[in-house]
Amino acid sequence: MDATPGGHHVEVIRMSYATVIDIRSAATTPPSKAHAWQVLHEAARIEPDESARIAWYREQPIHAVGGHTAESLVTMGRYEEVLAFLRRVRVDLGLEAAHGFGAF
Repeated sequence: MDATPGGHHVEVIRMSYATVIDIRSAATTPPSKAHAWQVLHEAARIEPDESARIAWYREQPIHAVGGHTAESLVTMGRYEEVLAFLRRVRVDLGLEAAHGFGAF
């Protein structure tokens, strides 16, 4: 606790600048935009070509999650299903080791 000039005690919370930026951007970014960014970031781990990634996101139906595009799933709030799908693809392609009991 620190004392102010008026003698009042105030609790000072120290946070890194990065933490403040993350909190602020999360509070001002619409969820669908933040979720779209997460999906596209995960897709970049599979497809390095940005234009191909954007085309996949907007146009390619994902049969494993009902035949919807990643974009429509994110809009419906189902972005976690897309992220899980992309993580399974990474494992299937051998880009990431399987985790949990399925790895045995």
